[in-house]
Amino acid sequence: MPKKMPNLKREKGKENFRFQDARLCFAFAGTLGDRGTETPFERLNDARDLERWCWESGCTEGPVHCTTEQLESAKRLREAIQRAGLALAGRKRVRPEDISLINLAAQASPLSPELQLDGKTIRWNGTSLAAILSTIARDFIEISGSNLRGRVSICSNPDCGIPFVDTSRAGSRRWCSMKTCGALIKKRQYRARKRSA
Repeated sequence: MPKKMPNLKREKGKENFRFQDARLCFAFAGTLGDRGTETPFERLNDARDLERWCWESGCTEGPVHCTTEQLESAKRLREAIQRAGLALAGRKRVRPEDISLINLAAQASPLSPELQLDGKTIRWNGTSLAAILSTIARDFIEISGSNLRGRVSICSNPDCGIPFVDTSRAGSRRWCSMKTCGALIKKRQYRARKRSA
């Protein structure tokens, strides 16, 4: 469950970051919402938003400092991951320039995982943005280099457009998350049925 970052205002509605049912790399791609519409919704409007994402994602338990330049660099990585995810979902080759961007981010030392005393909980150590972006890039690389690459799909909500990894047994998952896009589409379908009735 994402944590609330102290001293940062948690917005309601579309500004909320989405982590449920998502791999870290695709949760990061989801910081630009409504990709399937003419007016995508930017959730990373300033460096402070990226700092909040880092905290709420569980990547860090301490404050992360981010500059405007780092924000722009992070957005370039985000879009490379989005395009690469679309390529995997379409069973196409990932563009060499996107591979280069992802590999460049992955070159930095990643966050280090630390097993907690309960023997099952993992905490990530590190507060540098480079380490967080490296961990995000490495998550995408891990998917690409495993049999999960054949499980990457695009959310069936036409407004969404975010890739996800379908880990369902039957391989029939349709939404990036049933709690967001799945619930939204089911509500729309229900209202349409009521209107037609």
